[in-house]
Amino acid sequence: MYQPELVAILILLLVPLLSAVLLAVLNRDNLRTGIVGIASAVIIATSLYLAWSALSGPVVIALEYAKQIGIWLFIVELVVALAIIVLSLKYRRMLPLVLGAVQLLLICIMELFYAESVNVSTTFVVNDFSAIMVLIIGIIGTLICVYALGYMKDYHHHQESVPERKAYFFAMLFVFLTAMFGIVLSNSLMWILCFWEVTTLCSFLLIGYSKTPEAVTNSFRAVWMNLVGGIAFTLAIISLLSIDHTGSALLSITDIIHYPDMAALTIPAALIAVAGLTKAAQMPFSSWLTGAMVAPTPVSALLHSSTMVKAGVYLLVVFAPIFSQTAVGTALAFIGLFTFVVTSALAISQSNAKKVLAYSTIANLGLITACAGIGTPMAVLAAVLLIIFHAVAKALLFMCVGAVEHRIDSRDIEDMDGLLVRLPLLATMMVVGICGMYLAPFGMLISKWTAVVAFLSAPFGWAFVIMLAFGSALTIFFWTKWLGKLFMRMNGPPAPATTLHVSEKIPVVVTGVLTVVCCLGFIAIIRQFIDPYLASIYAGYTDTVTVGLMDNLLMIGIMFVILAVLIAAAHAGSKAGRTLAPYLGGRGVDEAGRFRGSLGVYKEAKSANYYMPEYFGEEVLMNPSRIISTILIIIMFVLAFLGVMI
Repeated sequence: MYQPELVAILILLLVPLLSAVLLAVLNRDNLRTGIVGIASAVIIATSLYLAWSALSGPVVIALEYAKQIGIWLFIVELVVALAIIVLSLKYRRMLPLVLGAVQLLLICIMELFYAESVNVSTTFVVNDFSAIMVLIIGIIGTLICVYALGYMKDYHHHQESVPERKAYFFAMLFVFLTAMFGIVLSNSLMWILCFWEVTTLCSFLLIGYSKTPEAVTNSFRAVWMNLVGGIAFTLAIISLLSIDHTGSALLSITDIIHYPDMAALTIPAALIAVAGLTKAAQMPFSSWLTGAMVAPTPVSALLHSSTMVKAGVYLLVVFAPIFSQTAVGTALAFIGLFTFVVTSALAISQSNAKKVLAYSTIANLGLITACAGIGTPMAVLAAVLLIIFHAVAKALLFMCVGAVEHRIDSRDIEDMDGLLVRLPLLATMMVVGICGMYLAPFGMLISKWTAVVAFLSAPFGWAFVIMLAFGSALTIFFWTKWLGKLFMRMNGPPAPATTLHVSEKIPVVVTGVLTVVCCLGFIAIIRQFIDPYLASIYAGYTDTVTVGLMDNLLMIGIMFVILAVLIAAAHAGSKAGRTLAPYLGGRGVDEAGRFRGSLGVYKEAKSANYYMPEYFGEEVLMNPSRIISTILIIIMFVLAFLGVMI
């Protein structure tokens, strides 16, 4: 029987894969532009249709030939593991080699000894949460791919020593999209594991795109840390396979979260937690994501901010009902909030814009991890809202930083003085993205308010709220520093005329609009997507969330109007009026903004932010943080082996 939803799912899985093949073979710019544009349009339209279909209830698809597909996916896993092993041998990297061999052994054991008992009745499930993830991957992901068309034209002009491999680059981006769709649409953990490992390989290959020694080192760091998570994921599946469930293996997500004996799931839950922690770059695994910033900016935006790292927290949020009933979840919440506080502090010491975005990404993923660990309906609501608002705003910021870097030849925040005057469109979108990350009335602040409410009702809630408050104070510090630089206008030579590629401009503007639209429509998002999802996984759930939020819609509208007026005023001031010299307490200033020092030497008037590396630097905080987070993971496993429940 014809199922339009199945056709939509197959389009989302196969169109990016077919596009990747074409992009790898047809290495011409005009053909590449056409393929990326057509594929992106098809993926966006299909994502919207599938999400719309899920509004009337979960879409459940069962395939008769699922066993045969499972065999092909096992072959894909073998290829991924062997590719990592071969590359580790080529570059003489022992740790990835050993971990890759362990992973290869485990998947062979799983296939040879357990595969026959696997009988997942439903192959694909599109519920309200997976529909949200489909929209993030399908819209934000493809917009970033379109953005990459213009970005990569400038990238090799600025990085002349890097060999041009655009065909390889774009092919990997689209293979990654296929893998991400597979993760959020599959109902079987064995299928999810296959797509999970493909994202690890894509990340590894794209981080090392430039083939510089730093890129190679960072790519292998990323792969071995993600292999730790892959091994934990595989062990979780093997442990679940030993639990009998009506005569078949317990591998369906829908069966697992409704399993009556939660005490039997504490060890698999702890292993799943480690898999999510590694993919989401939580402490002590955070260094792989900051190292990934050596990759071209579209990679940072797509894999390491908006989608791949969201796969980690997606898995944790899916298992939130289990975490809510076990002490494993409480330990996981402490790990997430500890990461949130520490990486927010580390971001203060960074002037590299991509490093700031990396640490703030890890911090916000930590907050989502904490919400998943608590696992109550209110906490899951906060987690899903954080996923949505962070994906949109952070993708926007990464794209803006990449475009700005190519136009001012720097990604240093200190070089972004007066960007609202020099590059008004990019700076305006950057302001929207930064405001979206921490200011009212944007969604991240609303999400944190929801998280506070969830924390207050959780065990150790007082500690969670304190950690959230301190971490949020630190985020205010580093975001406000950056925002102030954009508005600051120092006297200097006028900026040279620059143009933004159409393929860069459209994604940046659309993502900026989406950031505002998501904030204005967050009540609708809760009503149409999140509430139905919560009702489907929590028995007796009733909407108690949006009642108070509805009363604040007028205030939110007023805040948006004020924000719009401020941005308009900033632009009006940049186009007309007098240019005044900096106030320097009576010192004489010439036309270039320089003043005569005490020895009669002219100096440039310059202001800079505080970074305080002596308090918040990586050398000061990183090692102690790794030790503490490792201890918390050990405690989590001890609680899991003891089977401690809440």
